[in-house]
Amino acid sequence: MHPILLKIGSFELASYGVMTALGYAAASWYLVRRLQAVKLDKDTFWNIIFIAFLGALIGSKLLYIILSWPLLGDTFTAKIANIFQNFRYGFVFFGGMILSVASLYAYLKKKHLPILPTADFLITALPLGHALGRIGCFLAGCCYGKPTTLPWGVVFTNPDTLVPVQLQGVPLHPTQLYETACNLLLFFYLHKAYQKKHTAGSILIRYIIGYSAIRFVIEFFRGDYRGAFILGLSPSQALAVCAVVLAAAVYALFIKETKHG
Repeated sequence: MHPILLKIGSFELASYGVMTALGYAAASWYLVRRLQAVKLDKDTFWNIIFIAFLGALIGSKLLYIILSWPLLGDTFTAKIANIFQNFRYGFVFFGGMILSVASLYAYLKKKHLPILPTADFLITALPLGHALGRIGCFLAGCCYGKPTTLPWGVVFTNPDTLVPVQLQGVPLHPTQLYETACNLLLFFYLHKAYQKKHTAGSILIRYIIGYSAIRFVIEFFRGDYRGAFILGLSPSQALAVCAVVLAAAVYALFIKETKHG
């Protein structure tokens, strides 16, 4: 597709970075128009956005490095060089989500803000930003799918694409666009659900279950290396299962504390 949107001399404007930035902008725009719903002041809100962004960037990159370590080079020096040379590509969403959630939990506790209501508010916008980010993946050629004979298979031929040479020119599942479409549907569902009366934490749980199901299914169509499989499941599929179980357990704990608090 179009990994590089603009090139002037040695300067390159990567489509992945642009779409990721647009994703954060769209999610922030959606939330900032609704701050009164949770009575957040703008300073606190932008602190939250910064923490979420930093957690997502660091966490997703760290998990990618862990899962892809065997492929990054033959020596430790080569692996480190590869990481910095290709830093703008190679992120695993679940890693970013885990670190962002942990960081935001600590921040909300420090500020004495209600955990579940605030989480419900913030999580509604996540699939909107994620949907735009996946378009960046499509343009860059990362997170590509397996070969397919279906009529909507996409062919990557750009020399800067991240699709391996042996798969360039071959129709592939547009897994990035599958996830974009599913995330948009999830966003509209959460948007409607949040507007209705709901138990604190229920929107967060719906997101975790919804996205985990989306990712679990789409993983079957992915063709890129995503780490060693565990009991027939990719790392992301295993994390998806764990996320659902953990979310349900944490939610039950919060409900129990609320009843006895």
